Amino acid sequence: MIDQIRVTLTALRGVKPPRAGDLNVLRITDDDRIYLGVDESGHPHLVLLTDAVVAPASDIATVSIGVRTLVIAGDARRTLVVSCLFEALAEVFDHFVAAIMEKLSEPDMSPGDAVVAVLDRWRRFLVAAAGPPGRDTLAAVFGELILLRDIVAADDARRIDCWVGPFGARHDIRRASRAIEVKTTRAHTSRVVTIHGEDQLLEPDGGTLHIHLVRLEEAPESGQSVTGLVDGLLDAGVPAEELYAALTAAGVPPADLGHADSVRFDVRERLTVPVDDACPRIIPRSFTDGARPVGVVDLTYRLDLDHILDRALSSKTTDELLKSLAGAAGG
Repeated sequence: MIDQIRVTLTALRGVKPPRAGDLNVLRITDDDRIYLGVDESGHPHLVLLTDAVVAPASDIATVSIGVRTLVIAGDARRTLVVSCLFEALAEVFDHFVAAIMEKLSEPDMSPGDAVVAVLDRWRRFLVAAAGPPGRDTLAAVFGELILLRDIVAADDARRIDCWVGPFGARHDIRRASRAIEVKTTRAHTSRVVTIHGEDQLLEPDGGTLHIHLVRLEEAPESGQSVTGLVDGLLDAGVPAEELYAALTAAGVPPADLGHADSVRFDVRERLTVPVDDACPRIIPRSFTDGARPVGVVDLTYRLDLDHILDRALSSKTTDELLKSLAGAAGG
């Protein structure tokens, strides 16, 4: 569906622009209620035939909703027009439109009800944060997306439900009893990572835990961005709503992906090491009573992975781990 939307919008932008205040429109599916439109500036609009007189309210500055009469195929038709007002949100808007179209396929679903239902779910994706995400946040999310991309590539179902770190889980990536903690560094040579709490390096009950180190170097001209990785995942077929929810929770709202594109990284090194009793770490049983001493309200320490570098997984073993996290090996 997203490909149909993009092809249709490209076709609309390839013809003579409409007069100011008007729209060029094309029907996108066999459902004769659904059209896409562009205005004289090329901004996208979803156009739905409707009997409604009043449009649903939109309290989002980036999207407007209105009822207007348009001439379509020579006939004046009443339409519900959902408009993207900010160019930086164009790609997010494409997926927003796809979600509305999917909702419209449900029995007895009116255009207005479909728009309201999807808008309620997507509201947080269409609003920018108070300020653009910082470089530290972008680097951390970049590292997790790099690993997620590899897992998705090994999963025919293109699932991303193993990316649980943004939602407050103990580890960044987990499926069943296998987990990975992703650590990103921009240091030139050091492999020192920061560990938060006494449970971050505690493996799941009966399971395994690994640290995946991603060393990055800023490369404004040649590198990759969080935005590019997100585009690649969406093109691979991951669920847009799930991906946008995780990005928002991780501190990179979809509305800010335009800003994020200017911060680019080269990947200088990636390695994966097992976390177990042979790995230096602080876990609950490191304490005499099996818990952090009373009065110690937080614990942060730094771990030098050079001490366990000889235990780093081979490429083959890493691939096997990723397949297990993708669910392709009985996970």
